[in-house]
Amino acid sequence: MREQPQRVDPVDRYYKAVQNGEAVSNILFWIAAALSIVVLFFDKAAHPVLYEITQIVFALSVIAQFVLGLTLRLYWSPQAEDQRRLSLISDSFDTLLTPAKTVGFFNNAETEPLRRLGLSVMENCFFTRAIALEMLKRERVVVCAYTVVFLICVFVRSTDPAVIPIAAQAVFSEQLISRWLRLEWLSVRCGAIYTRLYDLFQAPPMMRIRSARIIDALTAYETSKANAGIALSSPIFRRLNPQLSEEWKMVLAALKQGQPGG
Repeated sequence: MREQPQRVDPVDRYYKAVQNGEAVSNILFWIAAALSIVVLFFDKAAHPVLYEITQIVFALSVIAQFVLGLTLRLYWSPQAEDQRRLSLISDSFDTLLTPAKTVGFFNNAETEPLRRLGLSVMENCFFTRAIALEMLKRERVVVCAYTVVFLICVFVRSTDPAVIPIAAQAVFSEQLISRWLRLEWLSVRCGAIYTRLYDLFQAPPMMRIRSARIIDALTAYETSKANAGIALSSPIFRRLNPQLSEEWKMVLAALKQGQPGG
């Protein structure tokens, strides 16, 4: 049995950069959305300076969001996922593929590398799904609220026609419906991978098949995170971690009973 030392996760700093970037991107999006509506109520002839300032700030916020979004997709997010994957493989095979050694992040006592890798992927899916479901509580409410507002804008005849495309752009943007659907998909996907691994570890050992299935689960989990493109909430993780850690211990105990001798 490996004794679990105090948790040290140097990879967390990479995810903080992603989370901070997403927060700024969301702020820029709502600034642009608000200005695109505000500008409709400005009389260009009566307030030319104010009109020009609003247009300039709107353009700058759109450009900044575009650049930040590309940076998140092409640099910060891949960098964080690469470091997490390296730490996962390093922990499983007891080697150092990266100088930033993660300690106590993966919680199982297995010493056989591929089995430890499989259990670590299973643990990641367990936590990811739980955090995604918690995040979805807010996402569903926000999407429903904005969808209702959008429908009101569409069906109320007194609504300025110029407002409708702006509202549609906000509702169907990356920040609302697309993000909600991707988060829903990620939670379902992680749940399916978790179930596959649980069933695999409950079955009689067939090393070649088990090894192939573990590698398949690892790639499925990694591609799922990449396709979803959503950073999980650190505050929610910290709040749920004690409860989820206890539940994970129960899962490990059940797997040990279902697979005597590991």
